Amino acid sequence: MEFQQNKPNRDTLTRLAVCVVIGVAAVYAAEKLCEGKHFPLWEKYGPWVQQNKVQAIAVIAAVLYGASLALWPEGLPGSTAPKDDGFEPC
Repeated sequence: MEFQQNKPNRDTLTRLAVCVVIGVAAVYAAEKLCEGKHFPLWEKYGPWVQQNKVQAIAVIAAVLYGASLALWPEGLPGSTAPKDDGFEPC
């Protein structure tokens, strides 16, 4: 029995890495900028974000990754990754 692994290409890894970095920046920026202010969303979700930073980063990164796939399904702008044009090797 032969298993074929789907290895992510460089564009996918770059897209995911960018989403994670933006997620980290968003969590820490929200913590610094919203602390002490009485924003309704921060009042509601701020304590959870502060207690569960890794999960908050993962949620933000997943949302950004999905949005990037919806906006740029062919690849990131400026990417030089080869496009899949239906070619299958022998």
